[in-house]
Parts: sequence; structure tokens; C-alpha cells
Amino acid sequence: MRVLVTPSDMARLAIVLDLESSRTQVIQVRPQFVDPTVTDRPPCRPFGVTWSPEELFIANNRQLLIFDHALNYVRSSTVRLQINIHQLAFGKGRVWAVSPWTNSLIGAPTGAGVEAIEFDLSRNVLVPYRRREGRPSADEHHFNSILWADGHLFVAAHAFGEGSFINRYDAETLRFQKTLHGAGHSIHGLARHEGELFWVSTMTQEIRSDRGYRLFLHRPGYPRGFAMTAEYFVVAISQCRGRGRRHAGNSWIQVIDRRQGRTVHETELRDTGGINDLRLLSEYDYAHRVPPFPLLAFPTAQPSSG
Repeated sequence: MRVLVTPSDMARLAIVLDLESSRTQVIQVRPQFVDPTVTDRPPCRPFGVTWSPEELFIANNRQLLIFDHALNYVRSSTVRLQINIHQLAFGKGRVWAVSPWTNSLIGAPTGAGVEAIEFDLSRNVLVPYRRREGRPSADEHHFNSILWADGHLFVAAHAFGEGSFINRYDAETLRFQKTLHGAGHSIHGLARHEGELFWVSTMTQEIRSDRGYRLFLHRPGYPRGFAMTAEYFVVAISQCRGRGRRHAGNSWIQVIDRRQGRTVHETELRDTGGINDLRLLSEYDYAHRVPPFPLLAFPTAQPSSG
């Protein structure tokens, strides 16, 4: 089982980890990935990850970085995103980026001749994407996670605390359908399997579902980064640190048996800082809902620490 995580250490844009062998493959930060105009957040902050059949995408502040199947950097999208972009998802021929500071989803096209669009989550309307500077003071609910699944679009709101909620929309029309309230505390990540919706309630350290499932995560820390197969949950847990120190510290990737609620495997990654997001590359991921990523080469590497 291989996962890709985006760390906060300012040296690595992403880490591919083979959970069986603990081997890693790294995408290093390049000078052009560092934006000196970002002053109140890290100037390089890789977060969301998704892919189309042809390319892999990583959000990094205003950049949408594009890689090939060997994880070589190819180019950056001409669509300028927003500072503090969170999760990405591929759907309807676009890369959708959750933008908390504009309370919207930005739909960046993957081909020529298609304009960028934006789904305003405050007004539930689809509009052309207007390039501007988002502001943290405009962040209403801290929307952070997205999932296209089973004819629906799900968008999760951290909501700055215990009032987290999840909105559901029709996948074709984007018509608002319902809100799931009482989702937990500072939630991240969404997955759906056999009609049941799952997510991580970060500050209560639980995996929850809309059918009342609750599983406490025993590893202390900050759980953010969530994948799910038919048999397992895969969760990234980072050491808790204040905003100014999130570039340092270790993290752990846990594989949890869904039926037994038991951790069957754990790998430690050292000096990653906080993990921002996690995607499962080698198996179908019900938290992503796209085919596995065909990684062309996974070279021999030194085992990771842990």
C-alpha cells in the first residue's frame, strides 16, 4: 500500500511512502515553489493532492503544480489559486480546490480552451472564477474538504470548532440538498462507502460517520489526512504544534482495520512537520473516488525512520 502525503517541513513538497517496506520517494521543493509574497503563512505550503488520468496535481498556496506519472514536475497551471488552499479533488473535467478564504471551490480546467469557474459556497451559485486576493478575515466556516461520490458533491466545514458540518449538493447541477450538522470538532477529510459517509473529527480524535459510527484514535496528536479502502482506514497523525512551529515535528501513518477498529500497521515519518493531506496511490480510495495513480517508477530508497 502506497500513500502520498504533503508535509510542512519546507524542504519536501510531497513524500510517497510504501507502507509495507517503509521506502520513500520524495518530491523536493524547488525555488519556484516558494512565494516570498506570502508573509502570514508559510511561503511554500503544499496541501491538497489529486490526479487526472494524465497528470498529478498538488496545491501550494496560489500555485497548482502539475507532475507526470514519474513525479517529475511538468509545469504550473495558468490558474492562480488562493493562499491557504486546502484539499483538491478531480471531477467533471476540472481540478477543484477548496479555498477557505474565499468560501468557495475553484474549478481549474485541465485542458486548453476551458475557463476556470468557482462555486460560491456562501450563495450556492456557480460563477466565473475571478482572480483576487482572499483574506483570512473573510473565512466564514473554514471549508476544507471535498468529495465527489455517488451522484453527490460533499463539502466539509471545519467551522473553527465544535460546530463542524458537511454540505451535500447534486453532483450535476450543484443544487444544494442538505446539511449534516453535529459532525464533530474541527473536521477534516471525507470518504463514502456503500452509502455511508465517513470523516475525521480532528480535535476529538475520532473517525465518525453519518450512521453513528465512532472510532477513537489512540495515537495522540493532530489527525489530518484520511483515506479509506473497503477494509481499512488510513490516517495521518502529526504532533500538535502551534502555527509558527508546524514545520517541525514527526508524524505517523496508521492503517486501521475498519471491522475490528484495530491499528494493524503504523509507520513513523520524522521531521515532516504537520501532514496537510494524504492520498492513497496504489488502491481504490473511497476518500478520493478516482482510479489509483499509475506511478511509473518507485526507486530503491533507504527505509524511513520508525
